[in-house]
Amino acid sequence: MQLNNDQSELNNENFPRLFSPIDLCGHSLRNRIVFGAHTANMSEQGLPGERHLAYYRERALGGAAMLVIEPIPVHPAAVLTRGNFRNSTDEVIPHFRKITDAVHEEGALILQQLYHVGQHGDSDNSYHANWSPSGMPSYHDSDGSHSMNETEIEETIEGFVQAARRCNDAGFDGVEVWAAYHGMVDQFWTPWSNQRTDRWGGSLENRTRFSREIITRIRKICGDDFIVGIAVNDEPDFEVALQRESIAEIISLHDRDQSA
Repeated sequence: MQLNNDQSELNNENFPRLFSPIDLCGHSLRNRIVFGAHTANMSEQGLPGERHLAYYRERALGGAAMLVIEPIPVHPAAVLTRGNFRNSTDEVIPHFRKITDAVHEEGALILQQLYHVGQHGDSDNSYHANWSPSGMPSYHDSDGSHSMNETEIEETIEGFVQAARRCNDAGFDGVEVWAAYHGMVDQFWTPWSNQRTDRWGGSLENRTRFSREIITRIRKICGDDFIVGIAVNDEPDFEVALQRESIAEIISLHDRDQSA
């Protein structure tokens, strides 16, 4: 993107820090522009190919400082579209390495989003039962879900961790754990969808245990210079959804764990 002098002056006046560099977890970003993750559905047999490489290289050429690329499901139950990348296999590593190398060559950082949709899964595409904290139905369709037991919760946490490990091995600078729009992480956080009475439900400390375990274990396996972010949102028009004050409290608990 090329800006003329008038546009540059306007942007500098209205957004004085937009084009200034910033450090993030030991990495230097050339500006504050981040390209957000979205599903492009361009995988080839579940692997990123030349179209993905060209797509993200172009975004780095456009000047973004950091790209968060298309989410990858962390478990078979998390598969949502037929264009999703393969989950639970190291086969993706060399293919993603081509993309991370290309983006780095153009001067940008690159993260991958990790997601699990929980009770909003699509068994027609995943060929797997939908897993969730409390067996709630999806508000997308009439499909139900299976309330996870301890073993399944542990398996899902490990799915996030191993997905992050593959990202690290593929040259990504970090990951973004998807906790927005009532995905599985948000389902654990939200009392409406988390009706558990064990150590994974009830108090805020218990409801955030799932995500705090994910973040802590990713940090342990990937190192201190690996960026680990969380994507969140708020829904002020819906009483059952978490509000900004609750989200801020949840984030502070995660910060507490990381600084301990």
